[in-house]
Amino acid sequence: MIRPAIFVGVLAAIPVTATAQGVEFDGTVTIGYSANSINDIPGTDVNLNGFSFDADGDLRFSDEFSVGLGFGISTGELEISGGGASPSVDLMTLSVEPRYNFVGGAFAGLYYEMNDLDLSLIGPITVGIDAESYGLFGGYDFGQGHVEAFYGMTDIGETFGIDVDVEDYGLSGSYQVMPELDVFASVIRTDISVVTVNVDATTYSLGADYGIGNGIGVYGSVGAANLDLSDLGLTSDISATGLTLGGSYDLAQAGVSIPLVVSAEYSRTNLDLSAIGAPFDPTINRFAVGLSIPIGNGSADALNSNTRSARGEYRSAVVSVLQSF
Repeated sequence: MIRPAIFVGVLAAIPVTATAQGVEFDGTVTIGYSANSINDIPGTDVNLNGFSFDADGDLRFSDEFSVGLGFGISTGELEISGGGASPSVDLMTLSVEPRYNFVGGAFAGLYYEMNDLDLSLIGPITVGIDAESYGLFGGYDFGQGHVEAFYGMTDIGETFGIDVDVEDYGLSGSYQVMPELDVFASVIRTDISVVTVNVDATTYSLGADYGIGNGIGVYGSVGAANLDLSDLGLTSDISATGLTLGGSYDLAQAGVSIPLVVSAEYSRTNLDLSAIGAPFDPTINRFAVGLSIPIGNGSADALNSNTRSARGEYRSAVVSVLQSF
C-alpha cells in the first residue's frame, strides 16, 4: 500500500514545481479521524472507527484551462458485538477532472474517478469492489456562485458473472449570500440496471457555512437519500435522512505560522427499512475531526466532512453514501 505520507510530500512539492513551470496550484490536504456507531439494532452494537487522508487541488495552466486532482484513502475497523473477528474496511479514491473556462463564465470538462473498496474478512479472505466512473460536466460561474450539471457512467465490471449497468447524473450549485455566508445544494441520482431489474438511488443535500470571525467558522447540512426498489416488487423505498453540524478554527489566529485549520463535526442519520420488513430503523451517529492544510489559495474546508455531498463534490449517489462514514 502506498503510504499517505508520500502523498503529503508529493503535494507539498507540487506548488514549487508548478511555479517553476509557470503553472499555479491550489489545493487542500486533510488528515481525519471518524467514529461511527449504528444504534437501535436489537441485541447488536456496530461501530466503525478509522483514519482518513484526503487531498484535492487544481493545476491551472492558464485562466482558461485547469486540471483538478483528488486522492483519498480511509481505513477503519468494523466492530460487531458478539461477532468475533473485527474486519477491516479500506476505501481508496482517485479523481482527475480537466476543465475549460469559456468567456462569460461558462465552463465544461470531463471527469474520471476510481473507487476501490476492500472488506477484509477472516484471515486472507478479502471482498473487494472496484468502480470506475467517467463522464462530462458543465456549468456557469456568475461571481457570487455557480451552477453545475454532470452526466456519466460507472463501470463495476461483472458481478457474479452478470453485467451491471450504472448511470450517474446530478445538479449542484452555490451562492454567496453575504461575505460571511455561503449556501450550497446538490441532487445526485444513480440508476443501476441488472438484467431486467432497475434500482435507483437518489440523494438530496442542502448546506451552508458561516464565518463568525477571528478564525472561527460554523457549517452544516441536511440531506435525504432514497433507494427505489419497486422493480423488486416492494411497495415502498428504503430511505434515510441526515443532519451534520460542525465548526472550524484557523490556527493562524493562535500564532501558528503555517496554514492549519482544525475542524470537528457531528452527523446523525436515520434509516427507514420498513420496505424490506425490518422490525427496526437504525440510527447512525458519526463524530469526525480533521486537520486541514490549505496549499496556495486552496480551500480551508475539511475534506472528511459530510457536507461534501451538499457542496456537489461527488459524481455518484452510491459514492456519496459510502463517503459519509
